[in-house]
Amino acid sequence: MPSGIVTVGSRRYATGLYWENSPGTGRVAQIAREAAAQSKQSGEPARFFAVRPGNKSGRIPQFGLSGGVQGQEAGMPVLAACLAGQIPGSWAGAFRLNEGIVVVIVRDDLIVPDGDLFFADEAEARDRLIQEIGFGGLQSTYAPEAWSIPSADSIPLTLLLDDRKDIKLQAVEISQKAKIAILGGIVFFAVVVGGVWFWQEKVADDAAAAAAEAERLRMLQNVTQGIPGMPQQAPPEPKYDRVWESKPSPSAVFDACARGLAKIPAAVAGWRITGLQCDGQAINLQWAREKGMSAPPPGVTLNASGTAGSQNVVLPALHPRGPQDLVNPDAVIKQYLMQDWPGTIAEMNDDPPPPKPPNYNGPWNPPPPPWIKRSFTLRVSQFPAEADGLLSGLPGVIVTRTSVEPNSPQSAWDIQGVIYENRK
Repeated sequence: MPSGIVTVGSRRYATGLYWENSPGTGRVAQIAREAAAQSKQSGEPARFFAVRPGNKSGRIPQFGLSGGVQGQEAGMPVLAACLAGQIPGSWAGAFRLNEGIVVVIVRDDLIVPDGDLFFADEAEARDRLIQEIGFGGLQSTYAPEAWSIPSADSIPLTLLLDDRKDIKLQAVEISQKAKIAILGGIVFFAVVVGGVWFWQEKVADDAAAAAAEAERLRMLQNVTQGIPGMPQQAPPEPKYDRVWESKPSPSAVFDACARGLAKIPAAVAGWRITGLQCDGQAINLQWAREKGMSAPPPGVTLNASGTAGSQNVVLPALHPRGPQDLVNPDAVIKQYLMQDWPGTIAEMNDDPPPPKPPNYNGPWNPPPPPWIKRSFTLRVSQFPAEADGLLSGLPGVIVTRTSVEPNSPQSAWDIQGVIYENRK
């Protein structure tokens, strides 16, 4: 896959944009297109752009330009911009993905011009992150645990990103295909208008009358809204998705990973496994070549130098757990303390509110969902029995990833996920 596209979870994101601060706030998209037009003179024309709007805290807008790596397309979310919207302040992070290492650098809530980077070489990515740390001024740092960078957090990118996808690529120019479609639509519209002009006035009059009546009713509702004694339109009850009920149980994920691992050879002559991840849907393996003559393991995709490779093993689909009631936060904390979990738990943002119902015209300020959620990590030496035992009997748990580095000095399984709990 090209270096300008990476996969987080099941979603593809664009990377490698060059970011600039916008001199104006009212027409950022137009400013971005003008900057893209100027880039043609340098011989590296931009095909796509993305816009980060300003906010009430005073952050100025930004726009990023992309030369259009093969596979990038309009509507594709931009990883650095979405992640910067999740983590305020000044920070730098390096995140290991299947395609390589993504490095994102944000200072004062703004992506630095060269702070949206992709590295195929892990050593180069680590050097760039350490260089940025050396400049100082960072409030937080994110890096793989194996890099052993002091004070760096190894929280998974999926938890930081929380499936955010609001900032997307936009095309600098309308494609030739779109131009032809627009022209064809204009010609077709002209033909239709010429054929039905004699009844168009009546249709327009009827539509205007209906719109006027609808506006009158809307204004009447706005006037009477909040006046004592006047009939009010009660807001409907918001319907939040019970996310955990559509996900498999932790034990099902652990069993799927264990069954899949049993089918993978523990050793292949001349090769060793350096990393392993499993989320219940697939197992991702990282292989490294050792000395001597050897054939690559079956199903492994090698890098250009033939020194390493990756392998993705798709697992059978798991069934959702179905209806499951949550427990109060006190019960979660009690199990965490009584079992002395070898890991952490931390608060997360609430699930976003559902959209306003189509037939409701009143104010829409739904209350938060009747549950909260927390991220958790576990480190266990016996998989899956120890992890299954720690989470046993705890509802609302979603396991997002299990991983292990077999050749590390302290080879242990890392479990990450989310716990949903009743809101007290």
